[in-house]
Amino acid sequence: MSSTPVRDVLLPGSDRTALIQVIVVIAATVAITYLVRRERSLMLLSIGVGMCVLGLMALRTLH
Repeated sequence: MSSTPVRDVLLPGSDRTALIQVIVVIAATVAITYLVRRERSLMLLSIGVGMCVLGLMALRTLH
């Protein structure tokens, strides 16, 4: 099976790649939340989306 960069990002093959993916999601969530800090509803939306993405990544590791 060939390994393309897109496949490596979407479906990490090693623990290191998965950890980098989690760190990027957390950093993006924090950055987006910081950018929309004046609007409470957008802050809650960005935190909620970030938590959903992290939850889906956790479910993916179980299967």
